[in-house]
Amino acid sequence: MKKITLLISALAILTSGAFSQKRVQQAINANNQRCHSNEMMSALRDLDPATFDANQILREQQIQNWIANNYDANAKKAVITIPVVVQIWESTGTVPDIRVTQQIARLNADFGRTNTDAGNTPGVFSAVDTEIQFCLANVDPQGNATNGIIRRTAGGSPPQSGGADMWDPALYLNLYVYTIGGGTLGFAYPNGMQAVHITDGAFGNTSGAFNLGRTATHEVGHHFNLSHVWGDANCGDDQVADTPTQQTANYNCPTHPSASCSNSGDMFMNYMDYVNDNCMNAFTAGQKARMIASLNTVRIALSTSSTTNCAALPIDAIFSANVTTINAGQTVTFTESSTGPNTITSWNWNFDVTGLGGVSPSTMGTQGAHVVTYNTAGTYSVSLQVGDGSNNDTETKTGYILVNPTGTVTCDSTAANWDWNTENFGPSFWGLDLNAAPFLNDGYIMGNNAYDDNGWASKVSFSGTGKELTDVLYVFVQSSGSGAATLKIWDADGTGKDLSDATVLTAPGTVMASASITTGQFSANLNQFIAMPISPAVALNGDFYIGYDHPAAPGAGDTLAMGTATGTTGNQIWANEAGIGFRDVEYWGSGAGGNGTALNYKGTVVAVICDISTGEKEILGNLANIMVYPNPSIGTINIALTDKVSSTVSVYNMLGEEIFNSTKNTQLFTVDMNNQPNGVYFVKIKSGDNITTKKVILSK
Repeated sequence: MKKITLLISALAILTSGAFSQKRVQQAINANNQRCHSNEMMSALRDLDPATFDANQILREQQIQNWIANNYDANAKKAVITIPVVVQIWESTGTVPDIRVTQQIARLNADFGRTNTDAGNTPGVFSAVDTEIQFCLANVDPQGNATNGIIRRTAGGSPPQSGGADMWDPALYLNLYVYTIGGGTLGFAYPNGMQAVHITDGAFGNTSGAFNLGRTATHEVGHHFNLSHVWGDANCGDDQVADTPTQQTANYNCPTHPSASCSNSGDMFMNYMDYVNDNCMNAFTAGQKARMIASLNTVRIALSTSSTTNCAALPIDAIFSANVTTINAGQTVTFTESSTGPNTITSWNWNFDVTGLGGVSPSTMGTQGAHVVTYNTAGTYSVSLQVGDGSNNDTETKTGYILVNPTGTVTCDSTAANWDWNTENFGPSFWGLDLNAAPFLNDGYIMGNNAYDDNGWASKVSFSGTGKELTDVLYVFVQSSGSGAATLKIWDADGTGKDLSDATVLTAPGTVMASASITTGQFSANLNQFIAMPISPAVALNGDFYIGYDHPAAPGAGDTLAMGTATGTTGNQIWANEAGIGFRDVEYWGSGAGGNGTALNYKGTVVAVICDISTGEKEILGNLANIMVYPNPSIGTINIALTDKVSSTVSVYNMLGEEIFNSTKNTQLFTVDMNNQPNGVYFVKIKSGDNITTKKVILSK
């Protein structure tokens, strides 16, 4: 299996004019509906009424003929398993992999009637196992191994009908996850060869009324030929005999019986109604027949695709190193985490693929871990081949280990104990404060607020020597107004108050670097990395703080707030309080002035620390995706890589002209775009064997 991944991320625009089914989360529209199915179908029909009507009649005839001639409702059938690829157009922190796992589990429970609330279906209604199940695809259209989760441009949106990013819809169920907007939770195309679209806030286990992942259950029902239970008309026909005719959609969570259209009670708990997720719990036998018929006619290739695309994962060689930059004479520890359908029985390591020499040992034939000494300066490629007696796989990492000459000072780094991809953060934990005198200029905990705090700092623990601070990265969640503010880095030699109200000499003290800004300067780049280059670099000799401040009495609406993340051991946030100076905010939690509830906060800041003479920068912490920021840019583009390896970054304009190219062993590139015209640019990153392309907008 060739270990080369091509990731092309582009921003696509959601087009209009095709059928969509919409569940609106908050407000209903002027026609008192939460679905535009009829309107959108009518719009599609208007493009070519004769062809549209003919196709509808033909497909319905196919469904009815198959049911009449092939379907035995009483016979147990082989379960149909559907391969699923989930394409996520949001950041990992917004939609982590666990939400995908939750969503697939929800689909399987709902379609298999193993849902824990199945007992809530009134006995007067038919409720069945559809004998349809779902698996995340583990083979992509090119035959390569996959986990079935594809991450596209965060904050982007795919074409409504699917587009070039869609995997073959005849063989895969494509779920697109992104912020749809306008209150829309999702839409799908009955019997169509398009993707199913789900808004990120209703995908997997979330919060609110649509928190159980049943938007996907509803939309996949549409995809497999089901209509809404009210037939999209007043007492309409959904072409299913065992769903009672009902007047219109139900909302919230009605109480059975809730009768309409002379029935004995609407089947509002059907997945094809509009009730809250915790009130949906059933498909009927008639709905099952229509879905099975769809999968044996229009979607017949999909019904058998799992044999190939949900097969056991192929053998996959995977390894990593504890460090990738060392000095000659130092060691690297290699470990492997290979996977496969069978027990792996052989391991063949090559720690010097290109034969540079000076490596001990240069090869090994056991699993490891292996401690390898590199005695000669150079850039080394490493490979591992694993086998199970029948099959084998090789992973090669090109330019993986950089060995500097003896005595070279290499880079170090810290991420202030905060991880962009794994830790949730928000604008505040106290929110907007008092809007009354004397606190009229209210704001957020990490900005101007009712407590008269005008400075915020997040502590970074550091004990290295011979290092310099070269860059600071902030993530702001609020930025408004035009007032003055200053980004700052302080050392830890200041006088302040700890959580017990005792005086300490480790508070933010001497300002080591600063940059003047306005409070609203980052309004277009919220929830993105914002870079503050430190020039000249600042020598570090211990702990320090990263933060910002503003005037003690900022103007109304002037608010700057970095994110606050939780989960740390011990609080890291300090506030510059009026008349007191810097104080550990844990004082207001379980400290002497608090209520006993721990306030273990940390700021969303990252420090990049390095020997500036080498030009190599490393970010400690797990970046699951390559990040290009800020986007849009006002003159400088930064590229943060997932690993510190020899990488090449190129920037192209819309004409395909290369305007920047650089190759370095680093984890952070900075590109000066101030001399380029505004517009769209493409950043191409070759890191190891992976090539990634990102789109960025320059708007100076």
